[in-house]
Amino acid sequence: MESDLSRYHNIDYRDRWRFDADSVRRLTLRMIQVRLKYLPPDSATAIAEGGDGWTRNEYIGAHIYGATAGEKHPWLPEHKKQIAPEMQRARKAALARKRARDQAIAEGIIT
Repeated sequence: MESDLSRYHNIDYRDRWRFDADSVRRLTLRMIQVRLKYLPPDSATAIAEGGDGWTRNEYIGAHIYGATAGEKHPWLPEHKKQIAPEMQRARKAALARKRARDQAIAEGIIT
């Protein structure tokens, strides 16, 4: 985070504990939050949060390569999306309700 603040916004994180002449913090938590929220995908913070470092344009280029070459781009990251257990349970419950509804429709209980 500190390196990204310095690299992309030229901010010294130590300013968090420094005050100006009017006794106002030079760097507030809000200022940090706003700047971190919009860091690019190749920033160290984004990668530490689970990103792969690729920008949208890089993905588009890799997919164009795949479409024209007929094979997957060799550097295209593999996405291993983890689904939270509560989301898995909710999905299974929704599928069970759908099957029950489809069965009721097939039996003529629901029209």
